[in-house]
Amino acid sequence: MEMQDQKGFSLVELLISVTVLMLALSGLATLLIQNARINKSQRMTAQVQADARNTLSMVVQKLRSAGWDPTNAGIATVNLDPDTSDLVSEIEVFADLNEDGDTDDADEQILIRHLGPTRQVVWRPTSDNTDPFIILSGDISNDADGDGTIEPMFVPDATPPTRITVQITAQSPAPDPTSGQFIRYTVSSDVVLRKAL
Repeated sequence: MEMQDQKGFSLVELLISVTVLMLALSGLATLLIQNARINKSQRMTAQVQADARNTLSMVVQKLRSAGWDPTNAGIATVNLDPDTSDLVSEIEVFADLNEDGDTDDADEQILIRHLGPTRQVVWRPTSDNTDPFIILSGDISNDADGDGTIEPMFVPDATPPTRITVQITAQSPAPDPTSGQFIRYTVSSDVVLRKAL
């Protein structure tokens, strides 16, 4: 009986093939993980930018209505932050939106606060001090340079103010997976306050 030559892979060839396959799969896994980190980073950046812009838009809209006094009742425009040394930045906005000569109705006397330690922007849209605050946005650090110092959200040009600069800095809740740093995004707007009608 003749023995036939059997063709196949030797153990060495098989080990080399498995090693090459493992290197290729390892490279692919690394690429997929890196792409996932970049994707998460881009989503975090987009969220931080949206938080900052949306918060600025809501606050500026209320400030632009400040001082609306169609009946010439002598409505105040704004009350500035009484204590600029604390970690709470606030402004109170007055507007006679329903033209009844006072600011006692909803959305006519709004207290806007940036709570530095909790990184929230809240407001109370009534003159009733017992009403709860509504959270407009979280993750608003107002620490534009990341040095741990909270910058004021409202900067008046004078007392009484004719223009107020509103600065919003949003910060990601977790570090960026690609850089290990928090993502920050700052937007600002100058609001010229209404003069008497």
